Amino acid sequence: MKQSTFALWFFGCLAVALVAGYGGHAWSVAHVRRWTGRPELGFTTCTHCHVATESLAWSKPRARHPAPAGLAVSPDGKKAYIALDEMNEVVEAELGSRQVTRRLAVPGRPFGLVLDQEGEHLYITCRDADRVVAVDARSFKELESVAVGSAPVAIACAATPEGERLVVANSLSDNLSVLSASPLKELARPQSGREPYAVAIARDGTVAFAANRLAVPENYLAPANSELTLVDPRSGKMLIRGTFASAHLAEGVATVPQRSWAITPLIKVRNLVPITQVANGWVMSCGLAISDHRGNIIQMPLDEAHDYFADPSGIAVDPAGKRAYIASGGSDRLTVVDLDRLAAWLEKASPGARREAIEDLTLSSEYVIARIPTGRNPRQVVISPDSKWVLISERLDDGVLIIDTATLKPAGRIALGDGGSGDPIRRGERVFTDAKYTYQRQFSCRSCHPDGHVDGLSYDFDGDGIGDNLLDNRSLQGVAGTGPFKWIGKNPTLAIQCGIRFARVLMRTDPIPPRELDDLSHFLNSQPPPRWERKQHADLTPQQERGKRIFFATMTTTGKTIPRERQCHTCHRPPLYSNRLSSSVGTKGPHDTTDMFDTPHLLGVAFTAPYLHDGRAKTLEELWTTYQTNDLHGVTSYFNKHQLNDLVEYLKTL
Repeated sequence: MKQSTFALWFFGCLAVALVAGYGGHAWSVAHVRRWTGRPELGFTTCTHCHVATESLAWSKPRARHPAPAGLAVSPDGKKAYIALDEMNEVVEAELGSRQVTRRLAVPGRPFGLVLDQEGEHLYITCRDADRVVAVDARSFKELESVAVGSAPVAIACAATPEGERLVVANSLSDNLSVLSASPLKELARPQSGREPYAVAIARDGTVAFAANRLAVPENYLAPANSELTLVDPRSGKMLIRGTFASAHLAEGVATVPQRSWAITPLIKVRNLVPITQVANGWVMSCGLAISDHRGNIIQMPLDEAHDYFADPSGIAVDPAGKRAYIASGGSDRLTVVDLDRLAAWLEKASPGARREAIEDLTLSSEYVIARIPTGRNPRQVVISPDSKWVLISERLDDGVLIIDTATLKPAGRIALGDGGSGDPIRRGERVFTDAKYTYQRQFSCRSCHPDGHVDGLSYDFDGDGIGDNLLDNRSLQGVAGTGPFKWIGKNPTLAIQCGIRFARVLMRTDPIPPRELDDLSHFLNSQPPPRWERKQHADLTPQQERGKRIFFATMTTTGKTIPRERQCHTCHRPPLYSNRLSSSVGTKGPHDTTDMFDTPHLLGVAFTAPYLHDGRAKTLEELWTTYQTNDLHGVTSYFNKHQLNDLVEYLKTL
């Protein structure tokens, strides 16, 4: 080919490519502007709207590990029962040999365990199946089951004059199921606080205590309180709703023999204090709530002045009521509390000293007698009936540690797996739950995102100015493919969101190392939306179908066209129900510096209250009643109350 001919051919092809590229770019911009109704937008990628959920990490198979959840010990102290929720299995182990002897398949993610008084029946909560299963402990076979509320996690058993009663914490439906043990039948379902997570019953069977994991703010500018719910296990009647003032992540509760106490580990959270105060230890600290049968509560610190006990979780009290053993999921330790010494301090303290006790980090030395290292992420604790052994679930090491109560030293371990160190998702979960990355080990990622979800609180991030731009905590479940991140869409990737920014704003220490940060991203991307599989196969009710038509409506019921940019599905486009763009929907607050906010995905939106960027809307209904402005956040002024209810019911199915 002649040089001149080649030049003509080359430049001709280049011209065609340039014209095609320019034309394609122009068409893409026009396409985006048309479908968003926003003429100011420039080029955006196709994946802002067009995403296949099958391509996302959370929709793909992942490795499952024998991570221990609930624990129980037989009355003779010879056997331990361990729930392996990821494996859909419950195992029996001999405490003498430290070996697993029997296995039972239990579909539905078995989580909480309790034995009856004689040790003849084992009761299991199935978190994903919404049921409680009764198992014959001798034959190790299922006997019967009963439906309860949504996502049951904890269960306790007590003997009452009316027979044995079981009390179950239903974490997603915010209620308790009170059951008769024989026959296995639900007797009552009283309401609780938000996300009940642990249950204990007084020895005389007169009171059941349910610790609720999440706090509920009175409003987004006020401190948030969690709840201790007291019910009568015989009738299921509500007795008292106690308050854990300015506290959350209450994941354990135990009653104390010889005293009218229930003890609950918790996090004292000061979310409205500027995050600058992390360096002063003033945003999160950990403690014990001492409650009586009348709902009176005193909070005592577990931390030390420069060393914190992050994410306290499970708790067990010995049968004599002398010691309490508390697991720290964030600092991988077991703390031992001398209850006689704690009681002595309470008796001599003035009312003012009791009120202010949780703020005094020098107090823990009065009653904390040991800190025992454990494996990764200890969560559940039980004690043998003879008080000889304490068992601690090492959730992210796939084992159960056994502590000798006489020496307070490890006496063995029940190995359930290899810990999963070859799995980047498991390694990332270890990063997520480890407080070592924060200043003085004050908190972990999980402290604000239990189970990768939300804590329901708004925080004052000082990077935007102290007191300005309060930010509602967002769920990390279903987060894959929904970038950019942060409420103003500032961070394009999870690595940037959780890397240097996290170190500077939250950790106040060195950033997470690159490899561990990569593992953390793997873990976060692997988290599915709440109950995704169940919702995929669920049929819509007539009310939900009506709500779906409203969500996808292009015209009002009077025949008036809804502007493209104000149609619900324009910004919240399936399948992630987000177009990943920032929009102005009239929700700017008096202290906000912008009115452009990232469009959140709606998968699992029913479980992510409160709503809006600063958390001012406590319910979905409030979005279009109290906080709707001139039909900017969707055209809803034509709704009657029934249409609003229909829309909300549809959103709860996403």
